[in-house]
Amino acid sequence: MNLLRLFILCLICVSVAQPAPSQVTVVPSKKKVVVDGKSFYLHTVQQGETLYSIGKAYNVLQKDIVFNNPDAFEGIKIGQELKIPVKAEEAPAGNRLQSAQFIYHITEKGQTAYWLTQQYNISRDELVKYNPELEHSPLQAGQVVTIPKKNSGAAQQSKPKIGYATHTVKRKETLFSIAKSYHVDLNEVLEVNPEIDANDPRLKIGQQIKIPLSDAVPISLPVETSKTDTVIIRQDLQTPVNGSVQDSDVPVAIDDASDCVETSQNEFCIALMLPLFLADNSPASAPDSSMVKDSEGRFRYRDGRYWIHPRSVNALEFCEGALLALDTLKKQGLNARVYIFDTMRDTVKMAQLLESPVMTDMDLIIGPFGTDLVNRTRSFAGENRIYYVSPTAISATSLKNNPYLIQVNAGEINVVNPMVDYLSKQKSIHVILIGNGSEADQTLFNAYQNKLETVFADSSLTVHRMRLDSLQQPGHYLKKKRMNVVIIPSADEAFVNRVTGQLHTSSHSFQINLYGLAGWTKFVNLDPEYLHTLEFRYATAFYIDYSKPEVQKFLQQFRKIYATEPTMLTGYGGISSYSYQFAFLGYDITCYFGAAMRKYGKGFGRCMPVFRLPMLQSDFHFEKVDPFSGYKNTHLDIYKYGKDYTITKEILE
Repeated sequence: MNLLRLFILCLICVSVAQPAPSQVTVVPSKKKVVVDGKSFYLHTVQQGETLYSIGKAYNVLQKDIVFNNPDAFEGIKIGQELKIPVKAEEAPAGNRLQSAQFIYHITEKGQTAYWLTQQYNISRDELVKYNPELEHSPLQAGQVVTIPKKNSGAAQQSKPKIGYATHTVKRKETLFSIAKSYHVDLNEVLEVNPEIDANDPRLKIGQQIKIPLSDAVPISLPVETSKTDTVIIRQDLQTPVNGSVQDSDVPVAIDDASDCVETSQNEFCIALMLPLFLADNSPASAPDSSMVKDSEGRFRYRDGRYWIHPRSVNALEFCEGALLALDTLKKQGLNARVYIFDTMRDTVKMAQLLESPVMTDMDLIIGPFGTDLVNRTRSFAGENRIYYVSPTAISATSLKNNPYLIQVNAGEINVVNPMVDYLSKQKSIHVILIGNGSEADQTLFNAYQNKLETVFADSSLTVHRMRLDSLQQPGHYLKKKRMNVVIIPSADEAFVNRVTGQLHTSSHSFQINLYGLAGWTKFVNLDPEYLHTLEFRYATAFYIDYSKPEVQKFLQQFRKIYATEPTMLTGYGGISSYSYQFAFLGYDITCYFGAAMRKYGKGFGRCMPVFRLPMLQSDFHFEKVDPFSGYKNTHLDIYKYGKDYTITKEILE
């Protein structure tokens, strides 16, 4: 069966056009109910009304209506009753709904758990007892909080305040760590700093925040705080105004935090933006001399394989892996609406997709492929504070001043420094760097040469640039009494095949270790015998151990669902030079970021340096290039081909 067509039948179709304005005026309902502690309007669908027009009338997102009315995803019907979540700004201050035993308080922006304890004369422990989600998560605007009625009443007097401390935020400090260092409740800090969004309490370096002090609670200032960044002032004095150390045009640094707090938020929107090239898979694009039609009029190759456009294969397999991951995450409790977009690897198409109203609802964007489209996404993601993951290698400069970009594969250029550092720990070696002088390999070759020249003396380093038609014999550059480490940073299969053949012949007379690229393992004509004899090594973040039970389970699921194998094959039977398999990549990326989002909420990015999850093809260790950059995966391992025909992993520090 044609996998792509089967996939299209299952695909969630998302229109990128602006919704047409409704001709029917939607009259909002005034009838309210409380369900599971949440407040809703009850709206009865009238003729001509749509999800878009209803959402606009109530000033709520379409996704919020669908989340609370799952049947609406298939479409709404006349007479259907919808639960519309009450927005905080629609209710007057202190808006409450009551039952026999409880008051349900609908919070507004700026209100905190501490404020509620004072307003309703209730202890924090009792508040958490009836609202356990408040134990680890800040209060959100529009949240319905359950207050036991027997304890409600006039607010008790606040603890007498003697003033507050003004703390200037330093690098890597978070609101939680600052409150902890002053021995003050986090909610009290939020209450006296209404400009800080409790749902997204990120701080800027140099930002000044107030720390409440009271007579009832002794305060001990942090030891590391100096007089220059903390000022104690009286309550009746005006707060001094100091400018931020950052210009307004400079991107805000997102600090790594080891004190991440788990969240109970469990409703998310995820966009998969992939170059599926669906239009290229029409019957008009398919025919050629190697194809025939089956009884149903579908094109297939003469060997029985159904036709898929070569440009679609990688993204299709990535999507198949991602869908399997989403199934796993759903069983683990992730509640997400997933949108799949065909970017067609086109910047104009990408711009149109980003203008779609639904995109601002996204909590995570996976994709797009390619530096050009990643840079196109940059402004949109920054303005809407949406993390976006680049599945494929992009330029290192894309991370600069791009704090919401996450780079899973840093590319071969990321391997240079760790690999040379690894070699520097070996004794009595002679390093030979060989390149073919082509423009495609020039950047990587120069990076190796520059790094090697800073580590190895002239006598232990030889550099050669040779064309395929003028290769030198290895005896001209190898040394008899030393281990010859030959590095070939080239993706030219013909060149690599020729040089490794010569080295294999010379290995009878010289000691040789070969270092190259991970993509070599996908070369069709490179003899594995050469690689094992020369103890070939390469560094990569991606490797699949097919003996692992979890890998075998993934393969069983993939075969069952898609009736095929996850491969590197293109539509024409060629093999890609990528060092990873896209089906596994789609699974790993979706599992990792879905699990991180489920655990830490929409602001999961700052927690990535401390979040670990077992992967099928790669471990993810995310770090920042600088305080204002995005995150890149720094995990690398070295794999060695042994003369005993084994492949073993050597940990690369």
